[in-house]
Amino acid sequence: MALSGDAKLWRGIVCTLVGGIGWGFSGACGQYLFTYQDVRPDWLTVVRMVIAGILLCMAFIPTHYRAMRPIFKPGLHWLWLLIYALGGLMISQFGYLTAVEYTNSGTATMLVYFNPVFILAAVCLIQSRLPMRREILAIICALVGTFFVATHGELSHLAISAEGLFWGLTSAFGIAVYTILPARFLSKYPTQALMGVGMLLGGLITGFIIDFPSISFQLDTYGIVALILIILLGTIVAFMLYMQGVADLGSVKASMIACVEPISAAVFSVVFFGTQFATMDYLGFACILATIFILGRR
Repeated sequence: MALSGDAKLWRGIVCTLVGGIGWGFSGACGQYLFTYQDVRPDWLTVVRMVIAGILLCMAFIPTHYRAMRPIFKPGLHWLWLLIYALGGLMISQFGYLTAVEYTNSGTATMLVYFNPVFILAAVCLIQSRLPMRREILAIICALVGTFFVATHGELSHLAISAEGLFWGLTSAFGIAVYTILPARFLSKYPTQALMGVGMLLGGLITGFIIDFPSISFQLDTYGIVALILIILLGTIVAFMLYMQGVADLGSVKASMIACVEPISAAVFSVVFFGTQFATMDYLGFACILATIFILGRR
């Protein structure tokens, strides 16, 4: 039975909120693994991508087998698939987790929300045009917000580590890559199945590069639970809920509601790890999040 308009609206809101909170919670779980379990970001990136990729492929490739069949044949699309998997999905995952290790889950998640600026720059280049006034305002907000987070308003020093700032912005760039590429070069493939193939491919290649079998350490029970929560709640469930939210609300409204992600990540970081944020941090967070609402205006 089809849902009524109000029921569909509320389903979309709830799914997007829970998905965003799930993403934020996974960042806190990553911070726990780095702080108390000596887990390396590259190891966690490989485990997260491979397992999530397998689960997504199992869930969606059988459903979209006919549409996905051409992707396994030789062709130029493999170049774009590799860029999507490594330059997009892997870079965004590894950059984010590394930023969490060098800063905290709240700050890292906020820095990742710089990605609309990279997307906007790419769109302007593709369309051979200059940014519109509201787009310029969004860029200024994002730059000012990042400046406040990184320096607390003082040019003489960084308030966070240079590595954390670099990897947070690198993750934002990776998100821009995996957002733009499917729309231009891989649009004929279903999003969920393409994400699964990209995750699995990127994770396997990265595991080979870092010599994954040689990395050894021991996770206790809490570490294993945190790892499971990152993979299931923070990747699979959050992604599925967000996609349902997009289907019910549209991408603009869903992306705005998903701004609960960095807020929840900051809250979890304060509650679980006692992270202290300065006034300039909150001001910077507000400026960065403002870019979503400025660009989302019709």
